[in-house]
Amino acid sequence: MNYKLFVFDLDETIWTVSEGLCSLVRPPFRLSTPDRLENDKGYWVELKPGVRQLFKFLRSKKRYISIASRNDSGPTMDLLDAFGLSEYLDFPQLGWRPKDESIQRIIKELSKRDKISIKPEEVFFLDDWPENVVPVKLWGATSLLFGQDVQSYEELMEMLK
Repeated sequence: MNYKLFVFDLDETIWTVSEGLCSLVRPPFRLSTPDRLENDKGYWVELKPGVRQLFKFLRSKKRYISIASRNDSGPTMDLLDAFGLSEYLDFPQLGWRPKDESIQRIIKELSKRDKISIKPEEVFFLDDWPENVVPVKLWGATSLLFGQDVQSYEELMEMLK
């Protein structure tokens, strides 16, 4: 595995959301299953199968993991915390900027903190929108479309082994 950094979109990539944007699913919420959170308005977020296993696998290989998602930071981090995923993430980028810019911010922060260099070809990015995948691919990273290039997290894990 030649990738140092794995960056994932959230909505419809890491999880499925009842309302289109996870930042609309605000606390208080509860886990109705280990992979599904619901709030008192009936909104929910459900992890795609295999996400936790993939994150554990990537950490065991000493790879960096982060998020680039167009969502509001506060409620989105609440969801990531509730699912126990935030502990895996390095400098998650939540906001309304282009994904290639978010990934470059992650790399800059990792470089400052860990004194490392990550080249575009050492970045793996997964998103469900072609409009997000194309600019990252043009920048030089491996940028795949969830649901087309990769159908599941089990398939992705097999690709990476």
